[in-house]
Amino acid sequence: MWGPLLRAAGGLAIALPLWLTSATGHATPRDDVRNAHASAKEQFNNLDLEAALATLDAAVSRAEGAGLGSDPTLAPVHVLRGGIIFSNSGNRAQTLAAFKQAIACDFNSTLAIELRSPDLQKLLEEARRGGARPSNAEFIHTAPPYGRGGDIEFTALANVAIPDGGQIVLYWRKVGDTGEFVGESMTVFGNLGTFTLPAAKHGDASLQYFFYAFDASGSKTLGHLGDKERPGLLEPSGDAAVVAAGVGDPTSSGTPTEGDDETKPKKPKKPKGKSKLPRVFISFGVGTGAGIARGTAELTYQQFTPGPGSSTYLVREQACAIERWKAADGPLAKDQVSFGANLTEISSIVGALPTDIATLTAAYDADYCGAKHPVTTGLASAPFHIVPEIGVRVSKNIVLSLFGRLQVVSGSKVFTEDPKKSTNDSFVNDVRSANPSGVQRKPPFSWSIGLKVKYFFGKDERKLRVYAGGFAGFGAARLRVNMGFSNDRNGNSVPDAIEIAYSGPADPVTMQVDVANCTTVWPYTAGCDPTNETDRQLAGSVSANTPATDTRIDTVRLGPGFVGGLLGVHYQIVKNFALFAELDVGAWFPSTTSALFDLTLGPIITF
Repeated sequence: MWGPLLRAAGGLAIALPLWLTSATGHATPRDDVRNAHASAKEQFNNLDLEAALATLDAAVSRAEGAGLGSDPTLAPVHVLRGGIIFSNSGNRAQTLAAFKQAIACDFNSTLAIELRSPDLQKLLEEARRGGARPSNAEFIHTAPPYGRGGDIEFTALANVAIPDGGQIVLYWRKVGDTGEFVGESMTVFGNLGTFTLPAAKHGDASLQYFFYAFDASGSKTLGHLGDKERPGLLEPSGDAAVVAAGVGDPTSSGTPTEGDDETKPKKPKKPKGKSKLPRVFISFGVGTGAGIARGTAELTYQQFTPGPGSSTYLVREQACAIERWKAADGPLAKDQVSFGANLTEISSIVGALPTDIATLTAAYDADYCGAKHPVTTGLASAPFHIVPEIGVRVSKNIVLSLFGRLQVVSGSKVFTEDPKKSTNDSFVNDVRSANPSGVQRKPPFSWSIGLKVKYFFGKDERKLRVYAGGFAGFGAARLRVNMGFSNDRNGNSVPDAIEIAYSGPADPVTMQVDVANCTTVWPYTAGCDPTNETDRQLAGSVSANTPATDTRIDTVRLGPGFVGGLLGVHYQIVKNFALFAELDVGAWFPSTTSALFDLTLGPIITF
């Protein structure tokens, strides 16, 4: 019988009071204690220590007035009080006194996760050494009142420490039933489990019941009182409970022995409960990234490399160089007719052209001239981005969010002739300059928008949570690419560091240009004239004045679609403020198919 079991434990069985939630659903003193504990913990996490302590002191006073002075429900309250006192004042004596009150209510009291520190753990162990273990049994329990037509309030105090996420389960069935016992997960507060069995379920029948305690995974049994072979018996009476024999040896702790696994009850599914993950997330992240550069540069036209021995710079390249300069940062002539009209206007401004208008017009190829310079495939950086994001928790562990990616700094260093100058001004001061200054051209603002879905792992009470998920969206990103050659500040489609006035086959012995087959590089119309050194000297000055550090850094545009996966960590510092760090791995398509890796971190406002 369970009554003798408690008396055999030294007479220290706790007579759990009868003020639980009634059939009318009114709150009970225990509910008040639990609610006060939750409020104080929230105040503590928000660093409002004085308010938290006042909340707990008031709850203890009300509980003592209701006759709960030594009830195990007060144990977590006293532990939290001690932790707050220590955090607020460092007073070890007052902290120890609070811990001793907790041990008197529940010998196996433990520190909440917010309070776990070596100093507080030592004080709690010191308080425990001053107390007395109430029993060697694994549960402390008195039979509940069982009045006909009323709910039954089951309570059981585990005489072991229930870990975070652990559970206590009540198994019951009506006497005479041959089916499995019904498992009911009890509400666990500290090491005390409570459960209300409604009258509609028990129907005033005689009941068999027992208790099991499990760890957080539900795979390890921490202890039990009775089992399905040795259940306790509870019979209804007018207004009092009757406990009959049936729990086996009253001095036994009920610990299962090897070989009796077949007598263990089936574990119930762990209740989901309410998620402690915030409902709303508003974050502002900053970060950096890297990706695979492929395709062509965004601002740099296909560059030309004339010179002695080169046969790649011909009339077609002359035509391209002239039209690119004339168009500046606008569109090129779409066909030869349009280009011919442009040549007529240009010749009236610059004078002589490197070749006659008819030949240049016939050589013009809009597609060839509009081609951008290819980049070497490889890893490139995306130095800086900003990611504003707003998310909403749509289930216990899943968050759906809308985000933007703003790449406000690209690190591009592309210098060309000034596109805002007039044609005449540009020709005189940029194209025909021995030391052209040029202007920097920057890529357009980079933005993208998308959706993320995140699944948070780990226990609700943990401040540090790992999450993973996926994302997809629309927009653009840019990679910073070193082109490996200098800028073209005079705008003739030849890198300044290799500027030269002529191109063509060279004599293999003397390396002198074959004048008869020489092609002048625009704008050096006298580049192939052996009697005129002016243009060759001008081109040489451009090359000589170009610093060795003048390396062109362009961008590769990715997008406009993207999809990928993410992995991150979320650290909830206080109730409404957290930090996050996240790695996003995305595939961008279709204009340039590439991979982009972004690392982002920052603060989160949570609600």
